[in-house]
Amino acid sequence: MRIMWISLVCLAIGCNQKSKEETTSAIQPANPASAPTTNGGEEGIPLGAIKEEFADIQGLVRVTMTDQGGLKSADGYYLNNKRHGTWTEYQTNGLVKSVTTYFEGKKEGLCMELNQTGQMTKRFYYHNGVRHGDYKEFNYSSLKEEGMYVSGKLEGTVRIFYDNSKLMEESLYKNGLRDGVSKWYDQEGNLTIQYEYKNGELVKKNV
Repeated sequence: MRIMWISLVCLAIGCNQKSKEETTSAIQPANPASAPTTNGGEEGIPLGAIKEEFADIQGLVRVTMTDQGGLKSADGYYLNNKRHGTWTEYQTNGLVKSVTTYFEGKKEGLCMELNQTGQMTKRFYYHNGVRHGDYKEFNYSSLKEEGMYVSGKLEGTVRIFYDNSKLMEESLYKNGLRDGVSKWYDQEGNLTIQYEYKNGELVKKNV
């Protein structure tokens, strides 16, 4: 399943080296029923968005949104007035800003955020509209933070790093709260603080 999402994302990013119109989606419809028209405000589709309906899939609409300057700001698909498939947002310079997958209106699967130079800043997963699975945050090419979400709450070990890639903090979480030992290090890798938590409450200072 994860391989499929990664493939979709790679295609989405590649659209900037090819054509801005080659936006990926979990659905690849063909045979448009009509030329794109400006949306008149149907439920779920933003007013002013350009829409394109498809004859072979009932309820499927390709939507393109623009900013006040007329530049494309986002595109993707609606199915029965709900976001469905891959949605891509764009920077003002035309590069991809974010790629998010949806299923029947809820975020589902891989989501990525990128900076204005096209480098990934965040990568995480959703299930049924909430974060679920491992996540990573980046400072350019360096790992900034990593951890795990379960049903929208932090679970397990969270690690935060200095700009030099040295470990800054390592903490245990349970059900979204600190639970267990949390450690902090200086930029030389020396342990400076060690606290113990229970259900988010500090219960012991070891250093």
